[in-house]
Amino acid sequence: MRTQPARFFRMLLCFAFVSLLPVRSFAQTSPAAARITQAVDESQLTVLKGNTYFMARAQYDRGPAPASLPMNRMLLVLRRSPEQEAALEQLLDQQQDQSSPNYHQWLTPRQFGQQFGPADQDIQTVTSWLQSHGFQVTRISNGRTVIEFSGTAGQVQEALHTAIHKYAVPGANGTEEHWANSSDPQIPTALTPVVVGVNTLHNFPRKPMHVLAGVFKKNKSTGETKPVNPQFSFSCGASNKLQTC
Repeated sequence: MRTQPARFFRMLLCFAFVSLLPVRSFAQTSPAAARITQAVDESQLTVLKGNTYFMARAQYDRGPAPASLPMNRMLLVLRRSPEQEAALEQLLDQQQDQSSPNYHQWLTPRQFGQQFGPADQDIQTVTSWLQSHGFQVTRISNGRTVIEFSGTAGQVQEALHTAIHKYAVPGANGTEEHWANSSDPQIPTALTPVVVGVNTLHNFPRKPMHVLAGVFKKNKSTGETKPVNPQFSFSCGASNKLQTC
């Protein structure tokens, strides 16, 4: 099994040279088959598990948000079919195989979406469902895996069956207040072959996955790396003064 970082790197390579290399002909693929085959029934619901922010806890809950609270740039995340996932893995392998006719045959984002995204009919069904609840659909990503939409907290509760609450959580500078959904959202079961989750139902800030360790310089002759301005001082010698040793 490939590791997730390796797969992510391969995905980056898929797009790396879009603006540098001409896109030559690819094997023609048939249009994606529609996977939403049942009528949308609002009484038949499925919970989208894992779509509640971890800090939206009862101990921090300060009550529901007003129904008129604007909820902008929410993201409905769509899934590929198992067949599309397998075809994508095969293409990623072929793009790195010099013996393959698809070697370095990079796809544009739009081509990627047409080949590996949901069918037009499914996109239309999902966007129509959002609009039927009063949401404004603002954008569909070129890769066809994200639908951006906006509305209010009241519309979120009515359509996604989760209430937006205010949370007062401890932060670096004292208590911070944020809005978030209090439970996992629910959608009509008919949409689940295509819809995998809802992102950004909260306004907690995203935290970077990297940590800044300072500025370093490398000695070209020895290869030794040293910090330019050490960020820590400590007691050194018998003087009992804080200094950098």
